[in-house]
Amino acid sequence: MYKKIFGVVLILHLIAFAYLGLRSGNPNPEAGQNEISDARPTDASQRVDTVEDDLLEEIAPEPEAVAPQIIEFSQALNESLPVSINPEGLESGILFDATANRVIWEKNSQQPIRIASMTKMMTALLAFEDEAKRDDLSMDTIIKVSNAAYRIGGSQVWLDPRESFSLEELLITIMVKSANDSSYLVGEYLANGKMDQFIARMNTRATELSMTQTEFLNAHGLPEGETGNTASCQDLVRLALALYRFDSALEWASIPNYKFRSEAEEPTILANHNRLVLTTPGVNGLKTGYTKAAGFCVTATCERDGRILIAVTTGFPSSKRRDSFTEALLEWGYSQ
Repeated sequence: MYKKIFGVVLILHLIAFAYLGLRSGNPNPEAGQNEISDARPTDASQRVDTVEDDLLEEIAPEPEAVAPQIIEFSQALNESLPVSINPEGLESGILFDATANRVIWEKNSQQPIRIASMTKMMTALLAFEDEAKRDDLSMDTIIKVSNAAYRIGGSQVWLDPRESFSLEELLITIMVKSANDSSYLVGEYLANGKMDQFIARMNTRATELSMTQTEFLNAHGLPEGETGNTASCQDLVRLALALYRFDSALEWASIPNYKFRSEAEEPTILANHNRLVLTTPGVNGLKTGYTKAAGFCVTATCERDGRILIAVTTGFPSSKRRDSFTEALLEWGYSQ
């Protein structure tokens, strides 16, 4: 019920903002998660990942009927952080109160930065939106692994062309394990095998969401071109808000461990790359990222007592530094 109420309030606020125009004012478990690697385990035993009031009475529209979200970010309430929060290594960041539609704090949040696997939020969003509006697609749809998906490196679940999986299974591996091969396969399937068309869809959807500093070159976030996929922290908040409408996205993004290939004699056990879901009360998503160029980054959503905060932090030299800073940032945000 809260999700429906939040959806209505959010949409009403977004429409208001569009008119009012508010002022803008590798010891680590994830190390190498987005670096290309051809290494594949030889057997299943090795495939274990280590690491207001009458208005509210209106019925919330279905996801496919929601208009593009237009957010004009307010000036940050705070220009600096308490001395107790160490920002060492931080390149850019933002803390956004989605319930009140205000920026609590930000640093370089309009600056485009490399986003690595946070890319997968858009891949997942398009899959959820397609599933909601297409008669020929459901979470039970079986997708055969393609040779192209098999060849994708980095963080993966070792998809094999002899295998087939449901869309749901593939999306869970994307949200939990940040699987590059699954991300490619989902994008490829949704675009009938034409990845260039899927990437064009990613960029079109970004434009619809007013993600003005975003460019997607692929569906997974592996390095490509001179900069790889880029977006600003504000853009990633917009994307997170769009994905947040789907309950399954939050459910799957907060799974601590997932048993993939559950029918196999030795299933593939996947540990969630976002350890904040285990260490920080209320964190329910959404996506981590890492490449050497991007550093360790995260888009973290957190819900406590009906209040939703979204933190985006980027550029850290380790997942430990990223997580400790982001956790402290969220805790401080809830005290504001």
